[in-house]
Formats: sequence, structure tokens, C-alpha cells
Amino acid sequence: MKRTSNIRYRSLLKITGWLIVFECVLMVLPLLLSVVNGDIQDIKAFAAAMAVAGVAGGLPVVLNRKESIKLNQRESYLLISTVWIAFSLFGMLPFMMCSSPVPFADAFFEAMSGFTTTGASVYSDVESLGKGILLWRAMIQWLGGLGIVFFLIAILPALNNSRGTLLFNVETTGISHDKIHPHIRKTASSLWTVYSILTLALATLLLLGGMDIFDSICVAMSTLSTGGFSTRNEGIAYWHSGYIASVMTVFMIIGGINFIFIYNTVVNRFRGVWKNEVVRIFLATVLTAGAVTGFIIWTRGGEGFNDLVLSPLFHVSSAITSTGFSYSDFGTWGNASLAITMMLMICGACAGSTSGGIKIDRIAVMFKTLRSEITYTLFPNHLNRITVGDRSVDQRNLVRILAFCAFYILITGVGALLMSAFGYDLTDSFFASASCIGNSGLGYGTTAAGYGGLPGSLKMFLSFEMLVGRLEIFTVFVLFYKSFWK
Repeated sequence: MKRTSNIRYRSLLKITGWLIVFECVLMVLPLLLSVVNGDIQDIKAFAAAMAVAGVAGGLPVVLNRKESIKLNQRESYLLISTVWIAFSLFGMLPFMMCSSPVPFADAFFEAMSGFTTTGASVYSDVESLGKGILLWRAMIQWLGGLGIVFFLIAILPALNNSRGTLLFNVETTGISHDKIHPHIRKTASSLWTVYSILTLALATLLLLGGMDIFDSICVAMSTLSTGGFSTRNEGIAYWHSGYIASVMTVFMIIGGINFIFIYNTVVNRFRGVWKNEVVRIFLATVLTAGAVTGFIIWTRGGEGFNDLVLSPLFHVSSAITSTGFSYSDFGTWGNASLAITMMLMICGACAGSTSGGIKIDRIAVMFKTLRSEITYTLFPNHLNRITVGDRSVDQRNLVRILAFCAFYILITGVGALLMSAFGYDLTDSFFASASCIGNSGLGYGTTAAGYGGLPGSLKMFLSFEMLVGRLEIFTVFVLFYKSFWK
């Protein structure tokens, strides 16, 4: 008997079309900035990109205007993956047509790096880019921080139901997903409000620290989204300001914490903030890694507050939250600090945050499972329940976590082997692969000055790693499963 698919493609096309139209509208801001600055070629680039995106998004919306939005879990997986790829395809158009154009593979890499908040860039000289392009890079990171579809849930009433909850659960990172309100749209609106307020607060603090208004807005969006795109070639070191580095360290850490927890903490006036086990582990990891890195720098001749405290704390915060900003040249700190950096990138911050990596929550479960197995070896009759905070992890979730971690390391290794097959050093290859799947964007060795020199085919694979890392593997790889389409 012939098997047929019951996927409602018309509903998927309608939602995707709405999102692409929204992306078209977003381009108005960088277009206006290009007009103000008189960047003629950038004006043409954004105008052309808006025209293409407007038609490509508007057409399926018009053709399917009578189609009701109906989604099941399988269609949610397909929609999420499709939307992130579509946004990158249309979002890359300004990079291909601006005053500093790049080829397809480079433009797609840059756009995917932005939307997934990876922050790896093909541009070695970002100061040569027009302000409109720099603003667009910051905006796509900021939008990708909480999630593209998550924004649609906040503004589209038709998704204020179980379908919106499905999309929320698929796109949001972590082991389990809490809601603030019974209605998913209110949850999305609340989180975007907190996200926006924190971004505005950071931009204000950076402005007070000596940045101009343009840099402060772009850097604030890149910081809270844990993205890492900079407006300066030297990164944060350009400003030579301990104040700016300190403020950004605090907000990178905030970006690495579950935003639902941040919302509840503010609403409850910070009562019970230290009761969250995952947050405690996260902060303890940052402080411990910072102290160890500071000690390593001290053994290599470093001295003073900036070298021994601020630089290591900024760096470990940037690495574990997958922000990818650079304040000091960590490549000169030796192999021990390099190993710490790679472990932090793989580890990641808290689930439900804007950061990448495996996530602290899963790492905690892995260590507790290891302890449980050792206890079971000694006391076979002992029953040990694995919990994260006040929540028990059942056997099904435990298997899923262990499978996720194994798959994550496997993909990282495959990426490293593929890059080394192109003739690159194995350490550089593993670092680049871990950086991309962890949505970190930090570069080392070959990629220290950027990813622009890599072959186009390799950039496309690393772009795939970024997508897989942002959508946490299963959302993407389920599409390659034969039964998914039956």
C-alpha cells in the first residue's frame, strides 16, 4: 500500500511567509541608516533584499490566506528548521550586494552565524562595512537570541494555543520547558519585554562608558543575545575600558541564565535567587574557571587587576555563554587556558538562555548519573533518584540527555576531522568545530582572524553545525529520518 504524507504544507507556507515578510520589515531600519549615511550601494542592497523577501514571503501568505493554521509536533519540527534556513537565505542578501560584497557561501555563513548567535565572521575588517550592514548583523543576532519563531508567537494571536506551545517547546533550548503564563503568547511577550529592557539597560550603561550611541546599541544587542558580532576590528579591546569590559561581563552572564528564571526573579523581587541549583552551578563554574585562568596568566608573568581578574573573567564568561567577544589575546595564555576555553564552549550556560553548548543542566545530570552508577556499584540495592533542582529526571529524559551529549561530541569530532582533511591543524580544526556547533564564534589559530579564509564547502558545513547546535540536534536530524515523511 502506498504511504502518503499528511503534512499540512499550506499551513507551513503561510507561517513561513509571515516570518519572511517580518524579516523584510526588519530591513527598513538598516536601510534608513544607510540612507542617512549616504551609503548608496548599501541602500541598493537592502532595497533589493527587501523586494525579494517581500515577494517571496507575501506570495504564500496571499495564496494561503484562507488556510487555517494547524500544526502537529512533526510539522513543528519541519517549520522550525525551514524558518531558520529561510531567514538565513534571505538575510544573507544584503551581504552579497553591499559595498563590501561576499560570495554565496560567505554570505550564508555570516547570516547563519548571526541568527544562531554564533558570532563567527567572514569579515576581517568590519570597520570597512557600512553602518547599515553593521546594524543588520547586530539585529539578526538579537532576534535569534530568544528565537525567530518565538517572536512570531508573541505577536500572532493564532498561535496562542497548543500549536504555539509546540513551537515554543521545539525552539527553546533545554531539558524541559516552563511557562510563565497559562497562555503561551503571554509567556512570549513577557520574555521579549524582559529581553528588550535588559538590552536597553546595557546600551545605556555602555553609552555612559564612552561608546557612541551606534556602537552601544549594536554591542548591547550582540552581548545580551550572546552573539559576539562587533563593530570594531579589535573587538571590545578597541575601547581600552575596564568599565565597559566589567559591564559586559555581567550582562554576558545574565544572557547565560534561563530567561524565565530571570523574569520570575525580578517579579519576586530577587527572593529565592540562590535556590536555583543550575544557576549556582553556572556561577560557580564561571568563578572557578576565571580563578584558574587567572592563576595560569599569573604563572606566565601577568600582573594587576586587569590581567589576573578582569581579563580571565571576561574571557570565561564569553566562552561559556557562547558570546565569543574577545578582550585579550587568549591564544598567548598557553595550552592549559586553551583547553579550559574549549571545555567551556562545549559545556555552555543554562538551558532556556540565549547561549549555546550542551548546557549546564545536562552536564549536571551527567555527573549525577556518574555518581549514581558508582553508588549503585557499591550498593546494588540502593535507590538513587537523579534531580536537577527540585525536578526529578525520569529514565526517558535521562536517555535523551545522554544521547544528546554523545551525538553532540560525535558531530564536533566529525567537523574537526572534515576540517583537518582540508589540511588544517587538528587543534585548530577541533576548536573551530566546537566553536560553531556551540554557537560561540571564538577563533583560534587558523580562525583567529576570522573564518573568511576557509573554503566555501567547509563554510557550508560549519553553517550546518551552527544550525544543529542552535536547534539542539534532534530538531534538525529528525528530518533525515525516513519515517518522518511517511
